[in-house]
Amino acid sequence: MTRLSWIATLAALAWTAAPASAHAQGRPQDGGASAPLLSLEEAVDLAGRHNHLVASTALEVDKAEERTAAMRTRRLPAFRLDGYAGRLLNSPDLKVPAGSLGTVPSVGAFPPSPMKLSIPSDWFGVGVASVGQPLTQQYRIGLGLEALRLDREVASEDLRRERQRLAAEVRATYYQLSANEAGVLALRDLIRAIEEVDSQTTRYRAEDVVLRSEALEVKARLARERQRLAAAESGLSTQREHLNQLMGRDVATPFRVSQPSELASSAGALTLEAAREQALAARPEVRKSTLRTAQAETARRLARAEWIPDLTATASYARGANTGVLPNEVATVGLVFTWEPFDWGRRSHEASERALTIRQARDAHEETAQQIEVEVGQRWRALKDAAQLLEAARDSREAAQAYLDDTRNRYREDAKMLHDVLEAEARMSSARHDFTDALAGYWSASAELERAIGHEN
Repeated sequence: MTRLSWIATLAALAWTAAPASAHAQGRPQDGGASAPLLSLEEAVDLAGRHNHLVASTALEVDKAEERTAAMRTRRLPAFRLDGYAGRLLNSPDLKVPAGSLGTVPSVGAFPPSPMKLSIPSDWFGVGVASVGQPLTQQYRIGLGLEALRLDREVASEDLRRERQRLAAEVRATYYQLSANEAGVLALRDLIRAIEEVDSQTTRYRAEDVVLRSEALEVKARLARERQRLAAAESGLSTQREHLNQLMGRDVATPFRVSQPSELASSAGALTLEAAREQALAARPEVRKSTLRTAQAETARRLARAEWIPDLTATASYARGANTGVLPNEVATVGLVFTWEPFDWGRRSHEASERALTIRQARDAHEETAQQIEVEVGQRWRALKDAAQLLEAARDSREAAQAYLDDTRNRYREDAKMLHDVLEAEARMSSARHDFTDALAGYWSASAELERAIGHEN
């Protein structure tokens, strides 16, 4: 048997040790037998499909996909239409001095005498249609697509982390709800025992066997336990509403949860080494830190790609309207070359910065893995300690219950045992409270270990 294989059975043992009357009684309010049973697996599944925060985080993945699709279009030819229409606000005159345009054979200087040209202020227009196909830019576009792919995977890891956080919170709430319901049932059983003592004390008081102050002390004890029951039931109602909210449904939806004896922790039977191995494989933080390193490497390649000149194949067609001596149609085809050969070392420094970022990302990855190992070890040991505390609390409660039963039986025969009964009831109340806390603490520790391991369902 593994070191922790016995832990998962302790909650069931603790539950089966509860008084039979507590099991026989109906579930606490809002979780009666008429309400549908909500299993832990169903709660986690509903939360994963309907929780509003998870849905919002999932939209980040969709946004990353849209950015990738937009970047992919940059590989394709770019079409552009430009147009201009207007007119001159005045009619400028051009003065052409004699002979300023050179000499024409057989004519001489041109123009032979000064000339004055007037440009009419009529409306004119020019339209240009062009298309450009990036060539050398394809490499940088490919690196940009790789960077966006990594962004999408980072968003996916963020979504996985949110799902794991939500699943852990659902488990913790479910476990606490089940444990607190068990505590409420035990508290109801204790109240019934005090009611029997109160009834017996009332008879003794009528016979003037016990003092009035002693009878009032019993009633005060009964009132205090009833107030604790009311507070515990209010807490259960709040926990149910919170669980409904996590599942993304109406907070007033009725349901009942499984009893502690029906629950099982998948993390309880794991060895520490196996738990750490699963965590390193499942935790999104590890995968995300790996992606951060890949992102830094891609950013360095992009910085180095800045040395590559831009070369674009282009074709254009221009058509004018009422442009005078200019041609009405012009069509061109060719290449556009752009390069910055000297940048004072700017690109070199940018590439060096990206290289340092890679080193930072690798160090962060190692630190993240070690932090997860430490966290898993802490949660694993906390679960082991919680299991031992639960076993001790169960034994204390059984002893307090047996002492209370024996004292009540003697009190039926001897009124002088009232003080012993009150002491036994106080002891039982304390033991019940400690047991409920220990049971809730065990399941909380189990949920924390499952979260540290990275369970999503």
